[in-house]
Amino acid sequence: MSSYRILTPEQVAKIMQVGLKTVYRWIAAGKLPASQVGYKTYRIFEQDLLLFLRQNRVKRGK
Repeated sequence: MSSYRILTPEQVAKIMQVGLKTVYRWIAAGKLPASQVGYKTYRIFEQDLLLFLRQNRVKRGK
């Protein structure tokens, strides 16, 4: 079985160097997949965060 690292929104905000509200906006908009494990408690798979980063890359123009 693969090992999955599970992150809190707070950890994602720290890794991404953004505000916690930004992470919640990404989740609410469906941009960042998350699992709701309580009333207002979310968890994010590290693989989903990496995929989110890949899908939102900015290509440099020449």
